[in-house]
Amino acid sequence: MLIVGTMIGAGFCSGREIVSFFGSGISIAVAPLCGVCIFVVCVLFLSIGSAVREKSFDKVNSALLGKFHVIADVFLLVNNLIVLSAMIAGLNSLVRPVIAFPVCGIIAAVVCAVIASKGAKGMLDCNFLIVPFIIVSIAAVCFSGLGSGELHTSLGNFRLRVIPIGIVYVSMNMMLASTVLTTLGELTRKQIVLGSLIAAGSITVLLLLLITALNCTGNYAAEMPILEISAGGGKWLYVLLCIVTGVSIFTTMLTAVGGLLGYMKNKVAGKVFNAALVIIAGSILSFLGFTRVVDLFYPLVGVFGLIYIVLCVRYVCRKKKAPLLNGTLTGASPVV
Repeated sequence: MLIVGTMIGAGFCSGREIVSFFGSGISIAVAPLCGVCIFVVCVLFLSIGSAVREKSFDKVNSALLGKFHVIADVFLLVNNLIVLSAMIAGLNSLVRPVIAFPVCGIIAAVVCAVIASKGAKGMLDCNFLIVPFIIVSIAAVCFSGLGSGELHTSLGNFRLRVIPIGIVYVSMNMMLASTVLTTLGELTRKQIVLGSLIAAGSITVLLLLLITALNCTGNYAAEMPILEISAGGGKWLYVLLCIVTGVSIFTTMLTAVGGLLGYMKNKVAGKVFNAALVIIAGSILSFLGFTRVVDLFYPLVGVFGLIYIVLCVRYVCRKKKAPLLNGTLTGASPVV
């Protein structure tokens, strides 16, 4: 639920980031492609957490990169700040028809800071309660949009360029989750595989519904396309998705704030000062606007995130080789 809650933010729930990455006339093959990538990366990050067993992502990066871990630290910190700013801007944009002054995003960030101060358990509990409601509601809105236009289910518009774009898209989404997943060190192999499978399956189904709804309506240009689709299903469906989008923003914001505060703990100052610094920085960056932050920064995060994922794969491969080498040396010593 933490993985799903992290991915389903303002960009995902509104359809904005899907359009930003894949454009119009999106192939439904994007959904299973992304699902497989999500499963692989989730298993990778959780396996690293199980091997390293550290509670902050800077210490995980130290195990991955040694003295060069500062580069990865800065990248993940900037990524968390970008996501936080996008969520603040997204929430302010969502409530603008009701509350013109951009204060709701800041209030939500403060609440996230309070929950994140309880550590990973607070974030896990929050997502466990909220995410099932989000999944069901998004599915309901998408089904309402399927009857508003021609149903697109063919693979005819699939292009090979979708594959690298899909990989970058998953990379972008998983970079935020990495700051938490790599610090969960108590999971067994069975839990890692099962958790990753459930998360990947849930996201695959939601992506399939979102893409089909977008293609049926052709509503690609709006700031929040899925929100406009829900308006066609009636007032109450629109209100429901507004609530769901706001809650989705909150779950993603929670992970971003948690990652930032987890890194700053015992490094900068006290909890209150650190939280204030994070919220102020995210609020300033959010003035760029939701669409601009998503369109400009998210693809860049995805590209640099691929480098980080490759380094994680390298670390896991080295860890697997180490026992084999040690066993060979141990077995040879009596003979020598």
